Amino acid sequence: MHYRRIYLTIFLFSVSVSLLHAGKGKISPSDSIRRLLPHLSGLQKLDALSNLGEMALNQDDSIYELRCWDEYIAEARRQQNIKEESFARKSKLVCYYNYDMCNVLEVALPGELKFFEKHQLWNDYYSSWCLLVDMYVFLNKFQTALREVKKVYADARVRGSRYGLGVASYGMGTVYQHLQNTDESSKSYEKAILYLSKEEDATNLLYAYSGYSEVLNGVGDYKRLNAITADWKSVIDRYKHKYQKEGKDISSLNSIYRYCYLTMSTGAMETGHLDSAGQLLQEAEKLTEGCPPIARVTLLREKGRYYELRKEYDKALACSDERIRLDLSMKNDLGLLDARQQRARFLMSAGRMAEAALLYQKILPERDSLLTAQTAEQLNELNTLYKVDELTFEKKLATNYLYAAIVCIAFLLTTIVIYFVYTHRLRRKNRILYDTILQSQRIEDNLYNSSEQIPEEQLSSEELLYRKLGKLMQEEKLFKDSLIKREDLAVKLGTNRTYLVDAIKQCTDGLTFMEYLNRFRLRHAATLLSEDQDRPINEIGDVSGFNSRSTFNRLFREFYGMSPSEYKAISKEKKLSNHY
Repeated sequence: MHYRRIYLTIFLFSVSVSLLHAGKGKISPSDSIRRLLPHLSGLQKLDALSNLGEMALNQDDSIYELRCWDEYIAEARRQQNIKEESFARKSKLVCYYNYDMCNVLEVALPGELKFFEKHQLWNDYYSSWCLLVDMYVFLNKFQTALREVKKVYADARVRGSRYGLGVASYGMGTVYQHLQNTDESSKSYEKAILYLSKEEDATNLLYAYSGYSEVLNGVGDYKRLNAITADWKSVIDRYKHKYQKEGKDISSLNSIYRYCYLTMSTGAMETGHLDSAGQLLQEAEKLTEGCPPIARVTLLREKGRYYELRKEYDKALACSDERIRLDLSMKNDLGLLDARQQRARFLMSAGRMAEAALLYQKILPERDSLLTAQTAEQLNELNTLYKVDELTFEKKLATNYLYAAIVCIAFLLTTIVIYFVYTHRLRRKNRILYDTILQSQRIEDNLYNSSEQIPEEQLSSEELLYRKLGKLMQEEKLFKDSLIKREDLAVKLGTNRTYLVDAIKQCTDGLTFMEYLNRFRLRHAATLLSEDQDRPINEIGDVSGFNSRSTFNRLFREFYGMSPSEYKAISKEKKLSNHY
């Protein structure tokens, strides 16, 4: 597709020129392509629409550019070309990003992500999502950006996408870098390089190297910086050879090369290799020709430092003067502050203390003011994140949101009705269950009293032992001791643990010792829940012999069919009812 678009661009340009001459200069290249569109079909028509979009971008015409991408999407859909439609959709999102249409990007992104997900275009999916993160960073909404990029990372981890993990890690590195969290930023950039090193698209990998180098430079880890920039340079070289082999334009790598050389020169200077630094600066300066002023500013900063280390202070000051003029022309406040601070340092190194002190007196209030403004901006964002903002909706969305509100209200009312019906039925069930429990306890008491009337000579040895155990439990309430063991009871009854367990098993239809013990505990707890309404449930569980609330709640529910709190509430309700 790369070659195809080059050839088509040349063809369209030549046609445009001829039309311009024919129309005596009144027809623009865009109009020329428009005239050709009806005669084009297939991929040629798509490429023509792409050229129109790029022309609109160069002219900063956002409305016309968006129109071009909409036409591109419609044509690609008509041709059932998913790859081209995806390209146009992503280009449209980039257009929102380029023109700072943050609100529009936020609204449009979910729909586009669904399209990419449906067709499993994961690189487009994650790179488009990260546009929103970049937008938040550009707007200095760093906390919001951090939240969003963590969502991207979590999504990529669930899907197992290395590319997604790579671009998300790069995004996190950028956000943490702006938040001045160098440790997390370094870790994130390292992960980004690891994930992206095996991806075909080199863009984010090279940016990750760039960001990581900035962090290392900021913390003064120049040994590590030299190692990373060497790796960075080798990666750029590898892609350069690849592009040359494929016949692609390598000029897109020039800006990366330039910044890599500048960063390498910093590492060389700070580790005492001034000759090597000078050569790297020369290479960077060659690549700076014809670039925007910001590229020149970066070069001047490093050249000034180079001349300072060589004690050529006049040249260093000349660099800072030019840098200050450029920052003033670009209205780059942060860059201007840094340039003036660097100039003051040059003056001090040159022994011109009075001039340096005078300059510091001017820039310190500016620095404090700028830092205060940045701090206020961050605090304002944090405040916004934890408040509910009043949103103003466009009229065309009002109806949809009204329907959504009606649905939510209906759902809420239905939930409330279901809750009350469920609660009513649950309480009715618990009342019946409570009466059944009391009746069962009375029957159990009657059976116990009846069994006490049987003469001992009519009982087997197991039954006699079981009767003694029950009497011991009722009189001494040994079950209230959460640490009581079967050995302890066996000693008190003058028997051994085996006979004791066998007696319980035979006389209770197979209960274990612990189940038998818990029956007493649960019965005691139920009595306290009914008779001592002011005592906390946790305390009732403790005094009944349970060593944890969770065990008490679980066993009580299993045995009585309701929780201790429900049992207590029904008991209280019954008492009030009987009173009235």
